[in-house]
Order: sequence, then C-alpha cells, then structure tokens
Amino acid sequence: MFNRQARPGVLINLTDNFIHLARLVRPDEKPLQINALAEIDPANEEAFSAWLGANFNDFIGRGYIPAYCGFHPAQRVLARENLNARRFNEPNYVAPLFIEHAKVSSVKEWQLAAIQPTEGTSPIADGVVRPGLLLGIPWSVIRDQQQNLLNFGLRPRRMELGTLPMLGSLARHLAKSGLNHAIAVCEIEYSQTRLYVVAKDGIHTLPSLPHGLLTILETAMKEVGAPDIATARTHLESPPEAMKMHDRRIVRALSRHLKPAVDHFELRTGQRIESFHCTQLPARLEWLAFSLSAAVELDLLQPDPASWLAADGLKVEPGEITLGASWLATLSLVTQLSPTNHG
Repeated sequence: MFNRQARPGVLINLTDNFIHLARLVRPDEKPLQINALAEIDPANEEAFSAWLGANFNDFIGRGYIPAYCGFHPAQRVLARENLNARRFNEPNYVAPLFIEHAKVSSVKEWQLAAIQPTEGTSPIADGVVRPGLLLGIPWSVIRDQQQNLLNFGLRPRRMELGTLPMLGSLARHLAKSGLNHAIAVCEIEYSQTRLYVVAKDGIHTLPSLPHGLLTILETAMKEVGAPDIATARTHLESPPEAMKMHDRRIVRALSRHLKPAVDHFELRTGQRIESFHCTQLPARLEWLAFSLSAAVELDLLQPDPASWLAADGLKVEPGEITLGASWLATLSLVTQLSPTNHG
C-alpha cells in the first residue's frame, strides 16, 4: 500500500514538419528506457491526444504528466560570435551583438544565453575573447509553448532548443571517431533551411538558405504535373521510378545554395567538409537527404540513433518505427537524464 506507481514521462520534439513522441518508461531509472515512438503531423491534435490516451491512460486525470520537450521556434537566433565572457553580464555588451543578428530593436522580451561552441558549457569568465554561441528565444514563444503543453495535460520538466543536443551528439561522434573533417548539418524547415558545421573547433553557424520543404514540394509539383502541394507530397512519399531518376532536380534549389555555402566555409576556415547530416525531414521523405548529399558531393551521415546513444544510457525500443536520421535530434534531448553528463 505504500508503493507508489512511478509516473512515466513524455519525450516530445516539435518541428515545422512533424512532431516526434516517445514514452519515457521510468525517467528516474537507468538505463533510460524509451518506447512507443511515433511521428505525427503538427496540425493533427487528434492524433496527439490519441497517442497520449493509448500510452498514458492510467495517468490521465491524475495530475500533469512530466514532459521533456525540444522545440524549434522560427524566431530563434543561434549565432557564432567572438565573446568576452567576463563582460557577458554587462547590459550594454550582449545587446548590441544580439540586436545586429536578430534585427530587433530591443532585447527586453528575449531570453539570451551564451555557450562554448566546443563543450556546450557556459563561457569561461577569464577575460579572453574567444568564439561562443549566442542564443536568443522570445519569452512569448516560450510561454506559448509551455501553455500548449499544459493544455494537453503535460508539465514541461525541461524545454530547450532541439538543435543544440543534436549538434552535441554529432560533436561527440566527431571527437570519438577521430575524423579529420567537418560535418555540414542541414535543418530543413518548412520555409527555410538552417545550416551548421560541426568541426574540431566547435559549432559554426552559417546563413540560412531561403528554401525548405515547401520549395521541394513546389518543385516536385512541377516535375510530376501535380495539381497541388498535397498531391506532390503523396508522389514524394511513394516516389515512382521516373521521379527517382530525376531526384536531383527536386532538391536543386537547396543544392544550388548549399554547395557555395560549403565551399565558402572551407575557403574561409581551411577546414574540409566531407560528411553531411540532414534532419527534420519526415520519415517518408528522408530519401531526399541522399539526393541532396549526392548533389553537393558529400557523404551522407546516416546514424542509427539507438546505437549512437546507447553509450549515453538510453535503451530505445522503436517498435514499428524506423529510426531515421531525424530521431537523433529527438533522442538527444534526454541524454542529460543518463548517467553520463555531457554538459
């Protein structure tokens, strides 16, 4: 009678193109067991509620279910900048840097943070000017996301920009593998694509590309003569052989911008990029990552997230879900719950 049933948790990763959901069986136990994985459309609230009912029926109505959430707000700013950590708390030091990158008039309504681009920890306050990652998210976006989770009966235990743990996982892989080259990373959102480079000297941020999944769908619509975006997407999700033969045409708008960005980084830094990682593509469209990597002549880095993160104390039971590349970002969100602390 004194045994209290432990409350499981929800792992949720919110992107433009999908929502990833998973059940954390016992967040307080190690290794951390993760099951009931699902990918749903961001607009499908019924599917979200149905998944919660199927996996947390015994706990619904008995208080909030703990949630560990990654999100990717369109207004976010992540930029590599030379920072003097000793001056970071000075009111007139960070604001001008951030205002320049974010193109805003004030930082009053923004949450700002800075981290080291190599270890992912707070900058060392030694007065030395060195590269850092400057991060900003509007408070209004954070509050809205928290309220949305509460409306579904979820209480966020942790909310963070999903990009950072994903880049951290890639950085650890680079360090462990001993690779001498850098990794180009594409976050393909609906209307744009954000670019990063994981290198030995940490994370680099590159200008975003003005094309995303919408551009791919519009191009496919023209290629197959589809009447609308929805029909074009159906073709892409089950591509006919004729479409596969012309797959580079479908990603041409992205590749024409990505290749010069990669070349410019190599020329500016002297670091060679040979690997390419693509994330935020829905599972049935992940084959496009192969097309894009071939178009820019880079080797596609296609990790098995469960194997990569097993060393972090995660035990993943994917069930019928195929763990594509985008699940690396989702599962990386809870590596801080494992015995190994990566910072």
